[in-house]
Amino acid sequence: MVAFIGAVICIIAAVHTGSSKAAAAQQQPAVDNHSLYPDAAAQTPAAAGSVARPGSLGALHGSETPDSEAPTFNIGLGGLDGVTGLTGHDPTVSRLICTPIPAGECNPKNFQQQADDPSLYAGEDWGYLRTSAEELRQTVLQQKDQILTDQRTIRDLTGKLSECEKGLDGKSGRSSGSSSAGRRGSSAQAITQLKDRIEKLEVGRVSRKGAVFSHHRHLRAQRRISTVMDDLEVELEKKVQLLEKERKALRLETEKHNQEIERGINKLHHRISGLEEGHSFPEGYRLSFPTRTNYMYAVVTHSMPKLRAFTICLWLRAAERGIGTPVSYAVPEQPNELVLLQGLHAPAELLINDKVAQLPLNLSRGSWQHICVSWTQKGGVWQAYQGGRLKGEGHGLAAGHHIRPDGVLILGQEQDSLGGGFDSSQALVGELSQVGLWDRVLTSNQVASLARCGKITQGSVIPWAENGVDVYGGATKDPGEPCSKHSRSSQ
Repeated sequence: MVAFIGAVICIIAAVHTGSSKAAAAQQQPAVDNHSLYPDAAAQTPAAAGSVARPGSLGALHGSETPDSEAPTFNIGLGGLDGVTGLTGHDPTVSRLICTPIPAGECNPKNFQQQADDPSLYAGEDWGYLRTSAEELRQTVLQQKDQILTDQRTIRDLTGKLSECEKGLDGKSGRSSGSSSAGRRGSSAQAITQLKDRIEKLEVGRVSRKGAVFSHHRHLRAQRRISTVMDDLEVELEKKVQLLEKERKALRLETEKHNQEIERGINKLHHRISGLEEGHSFPEGYRLSFPTRTNYMYAVVTHSMPKLRAFTICLWLRAAERGIGTPVSYAVPEQPNELVLLQGLHAPAELLINDKVAQLPLNLSRGSWQHICVSWTQKGGVWQAYQGGRLKGEGHGLAAGHHIRPDGVLILGQEQDSLGGGFDSSQALVGELSQVGLWDRVLTSNQVASLARCGKITQGSVIPWAENGVDVYGGATKDPGEPCSKHSRSSQ
């Protein structure tokens, strides 16, 4: 260490030669160590063991040298001027060249001689140099202590690292094995505890996620169930309302049927009373066809004579659109010998021997109406009356033909064969009364008289008599007629 310090002092004394040479160096930058002080190297002999040999500038940076050359050292004194604490010097001339000197060549007496030699520090401040040397010495001592401390720390860490490696490889001794086993056991226990905690956290997180998912699923299920229940309640309310409406409709229909049944029973009672008294309908009667069927009809029992002209009149109260067929007369040769009818979507028609004439009649529902139709074979002339007034007339209807006798006269159905072949779409739905047939054409005044409930007996071939009509299939004879006092008071 003493030799090292002496070498540093020698270097400092060799570098700082004079202010004149330093000024000259400032004008011309040095390229290497030989260019710093060329004259001093030739004029000033170096004392034995204290010579600062010039070296490469790479030594300032701690660069490596070949084995033939002595290694140089950078001692870390680089500051603002190249040396710590040396201010005011040009860094171009404040470079430190550290060259190792063999032991024994550096004599402390030489240091004193160099220090006392005035040629070495000519123009320099000796006190300043001494102070700088002392600061360098303190710095070197501090660095030595730090190096020793770092070495001890490195040895301790190296030992601990070796013990850890031996403990992991299982190659340590008995004493160190027990401690390493203990450390491994504690480490394994700590790792196991950490794993347990991590697993618990994972399980807790999964369970929380599962609980949250289950909760959301439960909420969705509840909302879905609530929506379904609301829909079911709405549907149930609608069905209840529909059932209530149907119940009311059924109740009204039942009441209506009950009233009809009561009226039928009253009619039966009235008829029975009339039979018991010797006459059925003292105030007249009417035929009732309540529904549209193919089996409900009435038959006129009087025989039909041969007719070259006729007038047929009747009172009619229709219950539906299209009066159906009030009168149908058929003979074996022709089922449509004489027919008066009106279809559901067709005008009223008169058929003679299956020849057709459309009648301009305007028949309404629900009220009694008087209708008369006349025909003659001369020219096939016909007339149609409603309410005692002529509504239309024509000619050419089965001219020259005569109505053949001994046929079947049916009220309420249209015959497609003699006495049968009924079609419900052509059936009469409503009531008939005072059906009469004359063997001539009545005048307009006579027709008007009949419409006012008058009587015309001359030429009548089919009178309206109680025993002259038979009913079948549910058709009924009901007391009262349009011209009777009872019927008028009841309307």
